Amino acid sequence: MSFDSVERSVEGRAPVELWTFFRSFQTWRYTSADRDINFGGFPYLARSIARSSIESSAELARGTLRVTVPRDLEVADLYRVAPPTVPVTCTLQQYHDGDGAAIMLWSGRITSVAFRGVAAEIAMEPVFTSMRRVGLRRLYQRQCPHVLYGPACNVNAEAVRLTSIVDAISGATVTVPAASLQASGWYAGGYLEYEPTAGIPERRFITDHVGGSLTLTMTPAGLTVGMTVKVYPGCDHTLATCSGKFSNAANFGGFPFMPTKNPFDGSPLY
Repeated sequence: MSFDSVERSVEGRAPVELWTFFRSFQTWRYTSADRDINFGGFPYLARSIARSSIESSAELARGTLRVTVPRDLEVADLYRVAPPTVPVTCTLQQYHDGDGAAIMLWSGRITSVAFRGVAAEIAMEPVFTSMRRVGLRRLYQRQCPHVLYGPACNVNAEAVRLTSIVDAISGATVTVPAASLQASGWYAGGYLEYEPTAGIPERRFITDHVGGSLTLTMTPAGLTVGMTVKVYPGCDHTLATCSGKFSNAANFGGFPFMPTKNPFDGSPLY
């Protein structure tokens, strides 16, 4: 029997929802049913899951889907300390128990998780919102607008990175002795990368670098002493740094020689 024919039945209609969360090669599957379900050859674990209604609106903010789950749910736990670097996407399907067919109700990605008592509220946005946002505008400015190591910057990240071992961790401060081989501040504005789960990197922005000490924006959850990390130098987006530190002046995207006098300041002389 097809999904549609069962869905139209007053007595036979009893849909359950199948939630599938993805992060790189990791997958978590849950169901709103009162017992575990095997569908498509995959087990879906029964969990207490409630969600808001699915809306279709021209306003992106109103397209948020809010899902309430137990606070110890594996997916929610990823956001306990800080959001993971690799986005977590989600698909929501609906099917009738005993029926081999399912329909896709919704797909998107997690934007935030709020913990409230014994529950956690997951906020997710539809996947199409990323295609409807206004893009960044390039401005007439002295500093370079390019993202460091991005396609417009063209600096080879692998050529300038430091691969070393963590010697100590204290809150958001990580000690990497090999970082002291560069002058203090060399890695400020860059980032530290590590893999608490093999194949899934986590990154933390570096706000300060003094000797072998690196201060991060957030506590590096999952990072332990003795773990191998990759440290990437930072950039203040000036021509001097672009040229002297990275030998990349040919790709500098700012306008360092723009005049300092404003022709619209009311002065008759310019």
